[in-house]
Amino acid sequence: MAIYIGAYLPDRQLDESPFHKALVRVAAGLAQQRRDPLQTRSPHLDLHFLMPGSEEAPPFEGMRFHSFDSRSNTLRIESSVPGRMVESVHAEAFVIAAMQDAVDNARSFFESQSEAFASDEYFALIDRLSGEAGRTRTLN
Repeated sequence: MAIYIGAYLPDRQLDESPFHKALVRVAAGLAQQRRDPLQTRSPHLDLHFLMPGSEEAPPFEGMRFHSFDSRSNTLRIESSVPGRMVESVHAEAFVIAAMQDAVDNARSFFESQSEAFASDEYFALIDRLSGEAGRTRTLN
């Protein structure tokens, strides 16, 4: 299963926010893991972060299932980003925690579909990402 992450930014000014920068760092680390055999098999998880803007906010709090595409075998999960997290120094920890929650939720979903899902391997991948992102942050 490949994990993909992305974000909906209702305002372009969010491009420079600590949350968006943290998301880009984690996504870059995830992209470097694309050759990992774990990242080349199905099913797939697409985690999409919904950021609040000046005039728009996610219509829910927490995380929710968005959809499942049986053709691509992709589960899409959405995570709302609390307003206080947009400028927080803890944004990267939030991204990592949301990824862990999404893997846990995906495990439940795929088990209910009788689909094999290597959640322990994905938790290990996320742990590696959080370590790499921490090292990158200290070097910059």
